[in-house]
Amino acid sequence: DLAFSGSRSAGLATNTMAITDGLRDTRGVRLGVLATLVDVSGAGVALHAVAPDWIATADLQVHVLRPTTSGSLTIDCRPLRVGARRIVVDAELRDDDGALCGTGRMAFARIPGRATRATITDDDSPTSFRMDGGRPIDDSVTERCGMEIVGPGQLRFDKSPYVENSFGTVNGGVLALGAECAAVSAAGGGHAQDLHIHYLEQIGDGPVAVTAEVVRDDDSGSLCTVRIED
Repeated sequence: DLAFSGSRSAGLATNTMAITDGLRDTRGVRLGVLATLVDVSGAGVALHAVAPDWIATADLQVHVLRPTTSGSLTIDCRPLRVGARRIVVDAELRDDDGALCGTGRMAFARIPGRATRATITDDDSPTSFRMDGGRPIDDSVTERCGMEIVGPGQLRFDKSPYVENSFGTVNGGVLALGAECAAVSAAGGGHAQDLHIHYLEQIGDGPVAVTAEVVRDDDSGSLCTVRIED
Protein backbone atom coordinates (compact mmCIF):
# COMPACT_ATOMS: atom_id res chain seq x y z
CA ASP A 1 0.00 0.00 0.00
CA LEU A 2 3.00 2.35 0.34
CA ALA A 3 3.61 1.77 -3.41
CA PHE A 4 7.41 1.97 -3.46
CA SER A 5 9.12 2.06 -6.81
CA GLY A 6 12.77 2.03 -7.75
CA SER A 7 15.71 -0.27 -8.40
CA ARG A 8 17.86 -2.59 -6.30
CA SER A 9 20.90 -4.84 -6.53
CA ALA A 10 23.49 -6.24 -4.13
CA GLY A 11 25.22 -2.87 -3.86
CA LEU A 12 22.44 -0.28 -3.92
CA ALA A 13 18.70 0.20 -3.52
CA THR A 14 16.99 3.43 -4.56
CA ASN A 15 13.29 3.61 -3.75
CA THR A 16 10.72 6.39 -4.09
CA MET A 17 7.50 6.74 -2.12
CA ALA A 18 4.70 9.23 -2.79
CA ILE A 19 3.52 11.16 0.26
CA THR A 20 -0.22 10.85 0.86
CA ASP A 21 -2.47 12.33 3.56
CA GLY A 22 -2.61 9.09 5.52
CA LEU A 23 1.17 8.95 5.96
CA ARG A 24 1.49 12.36 7.67
CA ASP A 25 0.93 13.72 11.14
CA THR A 26 0.67 17.43 11.97
CA ARG A 27 4.19 18.24 10.70
CA GLY A 28 5.18 15.73 8.05
CA VAL A 29 5.61 12.07 7.19
CA ARG A 30 5.31 9.96 10.33
CA LEU A 31 8.53 8.60 11.78
CA GLY A 32 7.07 5.08 11.79
CA VAL A 33 6.36 5.33 8.06
CA LEU A 34 9.95 6.44 7.44
CA ALA A 35 11.14 3.50 9.54
CA THR A 36 9.10 1.15 7.35
CA LEU A 37 10.58 2.68 4.19
CA VAL A 38 14.10 2.37 5.63
CA ASP A 39 13.55 -1.21 6.78
CA VAL A 40 12.06 -2.50 3.52
CA SER A 41 14.59 -0.67 1.35
CA GLY A 42 17.57 -1.79 3.41
CA ALA A 43 16.29 -5.34 3.39
CA GLY A 44 16.27 -5.28 -0.42
CA VAL A 45 20.03 -4.63 -0.39
CA ALA A 46 20.77 -7.15 2.35
CA LEU A 47 18.69 -9.93 0.77
CA HIS A 48 20.59 -9.72 -2.51
CA ALA A 49 23.87 -9.77 -0.57
CA VAL A 50 23.07 -13.01 1.32
CA ALA A 51 20.83 -14.99 -1.10
CA PRO A 52 19.86 -17.82 -0.92
CA ASP A 53 19.96 -17.13 2.85
CA TRP A 54 17.39 -14.80 4.40
CA ILE A 55 17.48 -11.96 6.94
CA ALA A 56 15.60 -10.63 9.95
CA THR A 57 15.88 -7.05 11.20
CA ALA A 58 17.76 -6.94 14.50
CA ASP A 59 18.32 -3.21 14.99
CA LEU A 60 16.90 -0.10 13.27
CA GLN A 61 17.74 3.59 13.65
CA VAL A 62 16.01 6.51 11.91
CA HIS A 63 16.84 10.20 12.39
CA VAL A 64 14.65 12.92 10.86
CA LEU A 65 16.64 16.05 9.98
CA ARG A 66 13.61 18.01 8.81
CA PRO A 67 9.96 17.08 8.21
CA THR A 68 8.75 16.41 4.66
CA THR A 69 5.12 17.26 3.99
CA SER A 70 4.40 16.76 0.28
CA GLY A 71 5.66 15.35 -3.00
CA SER A 72 7.73 12.20 -2.57
CA LEU A 73 10.66 10.77 -0.65
CA THR A 74 13.63 8.97 -2.20
CA ILE A 75 15.86 6.65 -0.21
CA ASP A 76 19.32 5.33 -1.12
CA CYS A 77 20.55 2.26 0.78
CA ARG A 78 24.08 0.82 0.67
CA PRO A 79 25.66 -2.09 2.54
CA LEU A 80 28.16 -0.99 5.17
CA ARG A 81 29.18 -4.52 6.18
CA VAL A 82 28.18 -7.99 5.01
CA GLY A 83 29.31 -10.60 7.53
CA ALA A 84 28.67 -14.26 8.19
CA ARG A 85 26.01 -13.49 10.80
CA ARG A 86 25.24 -9.74 10.57
CA ILE A 87 24.60 -7.31 7.70
CA VAL A 88 24.67 -3.54 8.28
CA VAL A 89 23.07 -1.12 5.79
CA ASP A 90 23.11 2.70 5.75
CA ALA A 91 20.33 4.87 4.29
CA GLU A 92 19.79 8.48 3.21
CA LEU A 93 16.34 10.05 2.69
CA ARG A 94 15.92 12.98 0.31
CA ASP A 95 13.00 15.14 -0.83
CA ASP A 96 12.06 16.13 -4.38
CA ASP A 97 14.71 18.88 -4.35
CA GLY A 98 17.42 16.39 -3.43
CA ALA A 99 17.85 17.86 0.05
CA LEU A 100 18.82 15.42 2.82
CA CYS A 101 15.90 15.09 5.23
CA GLY A 102 16.75 11.95 7.19
CA THR A 103 19.19 9.10 7.74
CA GLY A 104 18.90 5.48 8.79
CA ARG A 105 20.98 2.47 9.75
CA MET A 106 19.86 -1.16 9.93
CA ALA A 107 21.44 -4.33 11.24
CA PHE A 108 20.07 -7.62 9.93
CA ALA A 109 20.63 -11.12 11.31
CA ARG A 110 21.49 -13.70 8.65
CA ILE A 111 19.22 -16.74 8.85
CA PRO A 112 18.52 -19.85 6.72
CA GLY A 113 16.28 -19.31 3.72
CA ARG A 114 13.93 -22.06 4.91
CA ALA A 115 12.74 -19.75 7.73
CA THR A 116 10.56 -17.73 5.34
CA ARG A 117 7.70 -18.36 2.95
CA ALA A 118 9.23 -15.93 0.42
CA THR A 119 11.97 -16.55 -2.14
CA ILE A 120 14.69 -14.50 -3.82
CA THR A 121 17.35 -15.24 -6.42
CA ASP A 122 21.06 -14.49 -5.99
CA ASP A 123 21.19 -12.51 -9.24
CA ASP A 124 23.20 -9.31 -8.58
CA SER A 125 22.06 -7.54 -11.74
CA PRO A 126 20.09 -4.30 -11.19
CA THR A 127 16.34 -4.81 -11.07
CA SER A 128 13.69 -2.12 -11.51
CA PHE A 129 10.40 -2.70 -9.79
CA ARG A 130 7.17 -1.16 -8.60
CA MET A 131 5.27 -2.47 -5.60
CA ASP A 132 1.70 -1.79 -6.62
CA GLY A 133 -1.70 -3.40 -6.59
CA GLY A 134 -2.45 -2.19 -3.07
CA ARG A 135 -4.67 0.57 -1.75
CA PRO A 136 -3.05 4.03 -1.53
CA ILE A 137 -3.12 5.15 2.11
CA ASP A 138 -5.22 8.30 2.06
CA ASP A 139 -6.87 7.36 5.36
CA SER A 140 -4.78 6.96 8.53
CA VAL A 141 -1.97 4.42 8.28
CA THR A 142 -2.39 3.64 11.99
CA GLU A 143 -6.08 2.88 11.49
CA ARG A 144 -5.21 0.75 8.46
CA CYS A 145 -2.95 -1.30 10.77
CA GLY A 146 -5.70 -1.53 13.40
CA MET A 147 -3.83 0.48 16.05
CA GLU A 148 -5.76 1.93 18.97
CA ILE A 149 -4.60 4.18 21.81
CA VAL A 150 -6.16 2.73 24.98
CA GLY A 151 -4.55 5.13 27.46
CA PRO A 152 -1.66 7.63 27.71
CA GLY A 153 1.33 5.86 26.16
CA GLN A 154 -0.69 2.64 25.77
CA LEU A 155 -1.39 1.18 22.31
CA ARG A 156 -2.86 -2.12 21.15
CA PHE A 157 -3.39 -3.81 17.79
CA ASP A 158 -4.23 -7.29 16.55
CA LYS A 159 -1.77 -9.56 14.80
CA SER A 160 -3.81 -9.51 11.61
CA PRO A 161 -2.74 -10.80 8.18
CA TYR A 162 -2.40 -7.16 7.10
CA VAL A 163 0.55 -6.52 9.46
CA GLU A 164 2.29 -9.89 9.08
CA ASN A 165 5.54 -10.52 7.24
CA SER A 166 6.87 -13.60 5.44
CA PHE A 167 7.75 -15.25 8.77
CA GLY A 168 4.17 -15.03 9.99
CA THR A 169 5.16 -12.50 12.63
CA VAL A 170 4.51 -8.72 12.71
CA ASN A 171 6.34 -6.58 10.15
CA GLY A 172 9.22 -4.63 11.72
CA GLY A 173 8.05 -1.32 10.25
CA VAL A 174 4.61 -1.82 11.79
CA LEU A 175 6.25 -2.32 15.20
CA ALA A 176 8.22 0.90 14.69
CA LEU A 177 5.00 2.73 13.81
CA GLY A 178 3.36 1.40 16.96
CA ALA A 179 6.33 2.53 19.05
CA GLU A 180 6.16 6.02 17.54
CA CYS A 181 2.42 6.37 18.18
CA ALA A 182 2.69 5.19 21.79
CA ALA A 183 5.61 7.55 22.48
CA VAL A 184 3.78 10.56 21.02
CA SER A 185 0.79 9.67 23.18
CA ALA A 186 2.95 9.42 26.32
CA ALA A 187 4.58 12.79 25.55
CA GLY A 188 1.21 14.49 25.11
CA GLY A 189 1.56 15.03 21.35
CA GLY A 190 4.18 16.32 18.96
CA HIS A 191 6.18 15.03 16.01
CA ALA A 192 8.58 12.14 16.63
CA GLN A 193 11.93 12.63 14.93
CA ASP A 194 14.34 9.95 16.21
CA LEU A 195 13.90 6.23 16.76
CA HIS A 196 16.21 3.41 17.82
CA ILE A 197 14.53 0.02 18.05
CA HIS A 198 16.02 -3.32 19.09
CA TYR A 199 14.15 -6.40 17.87
CA LEU A 200 14.70 -8.94 20.63
CA GLU A 201 12.26 -11.65 19.56
CA GLN A 202 9.56 -12.24 16.97
CA ILE A 203 5.97 -11.45 17.92
CA GLY A 204 4.11 -14.66 18.80
CA ASP A 205 0.42 -14.53 19.61
CA GLY A 206 -1.50 -11.26 19.39
CA PRO A 207 -2.73 -8.80 20.31
CA VAL A 208 0.40 -6.65 20.39
CA ALA A 209 0.77 -4.35 23.42
CA VAL A 210 2.95 -1.22 23.14
CA THR A 211 3.80 0.79 26.26
CA ALA A 212 5.72 4.09 26.24
CA GLU A 213 7.11 6.05 29.20
CA VAL A 214 8.62 9.54 29.19
CA VAL A 215 12.10 9.43 30.75
CA ARG A 216 13.13 13.01 29.94
CA ASP A 217 11.11 16.13 29.16
CA ASP A 218 12.76 19.54 28.70
CA ASP A 219 12.96 22.46 26.27
CA SER A 220 14.62 20.29 23.62
CA GLY A 221 11.74 17.80 23.59
CA SER A 222 10.78 14.49 25.16
CA LEU A 223 12.65 11.18 25.28
CA CYS A 224 10.63 7.99 25.69
CA THR A 225 11.41 4.36 26.31
CA VAL A 226 9.02 1.92 24.63
CA ARG A 227 8.32 -1.75 25.31
CA ILE A 228 6.53 -4.01 22.82
CA GLU A 229 5.06 -7.33 23.94
CA ASP A 230 3.01 -10.12 22.37
